[in-house]
Amino acid sequence: MNYDHLLSSMAASGAWCSDGFTLQQVEGMGAGAIARRPIPAGTPLFHLPLSYLLTPWTSAVGPALAADGGAQEWEQLAEKGWAQLMLAMMYESSLEQSKWAGYLATMPSEFGAPMWWSDDELVGLKGTDIEDRIGKASANDLYTSTLEPLMTAHPALFPPGSEHFSLRAFHVQGSRILSRSFTVPRTRAGGPPPGVDEDGDEEEEEEVAVMVPMADMLNAAYEMDNARLFADGGDDDEAEAEGVERAEFGEGYTMITTKDIAEGEQIYNTYASPPNSELLRKYGHVDDLPLSPPILALLTPEEIGNHPRGNAGDDVEVPGDLVVAAAGASNLEERVEWWLEEGQEDAFALSYPEDDEVLPPALVAFARLLSSDAEWARAKGKGKLPRPTLDASSAKIIGKAIAVRRAKHATTLQEDLEIIAGPAGRARDAAVVRLGEKRVLGVVGRLVATEEERLRKEEGGKRKADDAGRPSKRRR
Repeated sequence: MNYDHLLSSMAASGAWCSDGFTLQQVEGMGAGAIARRPIPAGTPLFHLPLSYLLTPWTSAVGPALAADGGAQEWEQLAEKGWAQLMLAMMYESSLEQSKWAGYLATMPSEFGAPMWWSDDELVGLKGTDIEDRIGKASANDLYTSTLEPLMTAHPALFPPGSEHFSLRAFHVQGSRILSRSFTVPRTRAGGPPPGVDEDGDEEEEEEVAVMVPMADMLNAAYEMDNARLFADGGDDDEAEAEGVERAEFGEGYTMITTKDIAEGEQIYNTYASPPNSELLRKYGHVDDLPLSPPILALLTPEEIGNHPRGNAGDDVEVPGDLVVAAAGASNLEERVEWWLEEGQEDAFALSYPEDDEVLPPALVAFARLLSSDAEWARAKGKGKLPRPTLDASSAKIIGKAIAVRRAKHATTLQEDLEIIAGPAGRARDAAVVRLGEKRVLGVVGRLVATEEERLRKEEGGKRKADDAGRPSKRRR
């Protein structure tokens, strides 16, 4: 692919780009940024003015709709998630002279994310965290019930039959947003400032999804990041690199290296370290990298098989209703309602243990709330959450919930490993996700079972000691 149009449209919009890297195809990763020469840490790679971010407020679609009598319809879309941004991208794609034409031309139109899978392929995700989070039905509903009627009412802006405004185009733009967008404060996206609450205090500013040209061309991989997008040319509260402030750049965003990069090395942006379930759902790929010895030591030979690889950042959610069911009592509704009213979680993410923390503290506290009448009385009376200290009863509840969560997967470990040993494709990606979730559940489940046994022995010994210290009752 030729990226000259992207670079020229950036320059025409006041953006700047270093010649120290080039864009090219990277095997297995699509397009990527490659260093042309050694690049020291703290070096700017490119800068974008705020006006070149593609947002609902910088796009021409809002003013165009207002001029065509659709201002109110446009404003109502703000209450529909990404609807404004999706329509903006569809509209800009239809304009030959759009200032983002070069950028949009570089974006993919084919995706590996489950949104694009067939029903037969989706069977492979049964029981995974992705299964209920694909959102295809709700996306179709947004198009048919909201965007399609709006576009039909303004045919001069959205010509009927145009490929740019079809259901497929809508899904393409949605997938681009899901896999490539960044979140920024609304005012920096060109939106209105925060309002004022009923007490006269300024409301917290909302973060919104926007498209950041060039920044989304950089790939990401687990713990491989060597560059980061900074606000205002490096004037960022969380700046980690030294010497990142560049006075020659105005207000906007600048990609700056955070490590020394060798010639020929790929430049990776910071995307945290999501689990494979999120990587597949958002980006259509999985990380299948060598696992560290500490993680491999936690796995059984059956879990490793002939595949000591995976994603060290894998996690799996245990829904709160599974924990409630595992508690086995029938009068827990009031406790659950109190927990949720306190703003607590209704699902708990398990991952490989780190820094001796096996379970999320919130999960332990929730299990104690369900299992202990004393903790419930304390919570209700003093408004304090239960202590996140595991005891035998809460460990038993959590262990049961983990076992039920494990049973939701429809395949065995051996079946997953056999698929992973086969050819690349969607079936293999699904198997990698399943295997990662099963491994995490297996590791945490075993650790919880061991701890439950230890606690029961400890609590049993304490009861015996207490009994031995009490005076015996004499018979008359």
